[in-house]
Amino acid sequence: MLVKVLNFGSNWWSRSGDGGDRRHAAYYNSTGVRCGSKIRRHWVVSGLLRFNGIADFNPKRPDRLLGNTFVCSDLTQAFGGNRLLFLARGETSVAPDCCLVVVSSREHGCIDFASPVWKSVFSRVIAASQLRNAQEIMLIMQAGDWIQTSAGFWQLHLPGARNQRPVLMRLGAPLRF
Repeated sequence: MLVKVLNFGSNWWSRSGDGGDRRHAAYYNSTGVRCGSKIRRHWVVSGLLRFNGIADFNPKRPDRLLGNTFVCSDLTQAFGGNRLLFLARGETSVAPDCCLVVVSSREHGCIDFASPVWKSVFSRVIAASQLRNAQEIMLIMQAGDWIQTSAGFWQLHLPGARNQRPVLMRLGAPLRF
């Protein structure tokens, strides 16, 4: 599966490789919410992304991966949560199958998880964290997929031009929960 990264969750951690070898380290990303001075996983849906020794991956600068396309495993269930393994960088000339999108209550409004229609049928949740009114949700979405929040209706749009990035656009007026 080819996944284009629009953004990452706020929670990063790593596990060192054999003998502390950084080339064999695994880096993880998931959703989180600020709890005091730290970012904590308060999962309502547990899940994570895993990066295994991808060339040019700098754990101190994951923002350099934004906009890139990666060859990934299918979304799987393991150890009580969702897992998406990033295997290698994809070709820039090939269209991605889907996009990795992270939504936060601070930017996009709150999601009512009890609603059966808070997301489109084909949008898949990797992880979701919530602490009181603070939320962060990581999804895999395709063009046209949508989510509904207290701030409105958001839809993923893929640009027509190669040099433009996909964007999650707000379409509707705020909703009342």
